[in-house]
Amino acid sequence: MKYAKIKTKDNRVFEGYLVNETSEFIIIKLKNGYNIGIRNQDILELNKEEIESKYENIEYKKLESRNNKISILATGGTILSKIDYRTGGVHMLTKLEELISLVPDLLDYVEIKNIEIPFSIASEDMLPDNWIEIGKILVKLLNDDVNGVTILHGTDTMHYTSAALSFIIKNLNKPVSITGSQRSSDRPSSDAFFNLLSSAVYDNSDIAEIAVVMHGTSSDIFAYAHRGTKVRKMHTERRDAFQSINSLPLAKIFPYNKKIEIIDNNYRKRNNNSPYLDDKICKKVALIKTYPGSDPDIIKYYVDKNYKGIVIEGTGFGHVPTNTIDKKYSWIENIKYGIERGTIFVMTSQTIFGRTNPFVYSNARLLYNLGVIYAEDMHPETAYVKLMYVLGHTENYDEVKKMFLTNIAGEIGEKSFYEFFNKE
Repeated sequence: MKYAKIKTKDNRVFEGYLVNETSEFIIIKLKNGYNIGIRNQDILELNKEEIESKYENIEYKKLESRNNKISILATGGTILSKIDYRTGGVHMLTKLEELISLVPDLLDYVEIKNIEIPFSIASEDMLPDNWIEIGKILVKLLNDDVNGVTILHGTDTMHYTSAALSFIIKNLNKPVSITGSQRSSDRPSSDAFFNLLSSAVYDNSDIAEIAVVMHGTSSDIFAYAHRGTKVRKMHTERRDAFQSINSLPLAKIFPYNKKIEIIDNNYRKRNNNSPYLDDKICKKVALIKTYPGSDPDIIKYYVDKNYKGIVIEGTGFGHVPTNTIDKKYSWIENIKYGIERGTIFVMTSQTIFGRTNPFVYSNARLLYNLGVIYAEDMHPETAYVKLMYVLGHTENYDEVKKMFLTNIAGEIGEKSFYEFFNKE
């Protein structure tokens, strides 16, 4: 590994690990984790030296540090991508050692005992079968001699995976952090460095919950640990894109101080359980959105393809077009059609925040009386994953309704509070 010290023509000095060098510029990684590019024409002095690095050409599972052991389960995503300075595009890292070399300070926080990379894919390519594969490996790692496990994942569908793991991993005994980055690991504004350190702090906490750990603000001040069933990505590019929905975050993490501040005291504590995988899920479940002018035949499409469950992202408290002027746009008859054929319907709200309620307006009461299950304060993606889990265990309507409305992994809040709504 090369270390570079650069003095520019305007008498500024920069030093750090050499990331890339071209005929036009030099990229170095500063001590704060950020990268900086300097044009060769602006450089007055350049000193490079080869330094011995504990992060290269070694077996990472044998690394020793002064702190605690964790395992890493890497699945892909932006956090495992690297910019190609020749083309300006990014590509997936094929070895986790490449990531560690970009975030070497992680090894000052924890000893990495195991690294598992079952696949490396973008999160939009994630399938329910991948959740099961992750779950199998996670159970193995949790039953090992480690303090916690960090899962690296693409951000776009991270909250689906966090919800799925929250349902299918039973007897959870240790912290499991799921983290990623909005920007690739070697970009100057990457959040990978901060999120990985925050996850390491969470993995050594007393919170035995599956949590998404990501930036709490746009700046590198603190991260939030969000309960896996109550979190959602709420922005395409902000570093603090993830928010807890209808709940408070579990904790606030200050990685540079290696401190964690509990926010929600109602959490599962570290214990001596033996985790196991309950991998019974039904993949014949759909998530659909209603909107003005939406065609209700989408219901028939899924029913006729033998889908066992349909989660509807309705309006407001949980409504669909009902008494439309043009009757062909009413969803009622098609929902009846599905219910008569044994399809389970669950209602959520596209408002994301707030609680569904079938007893405020008559249109929703009609749906409730037909047998539509209202999802309380679950956001649509969690409701979708939970219905897959429930239908993997039973298809009897009464049993499905009872199990769906039973709080399994913190997905249902007893009450809704205005302070849960983040207006930023």
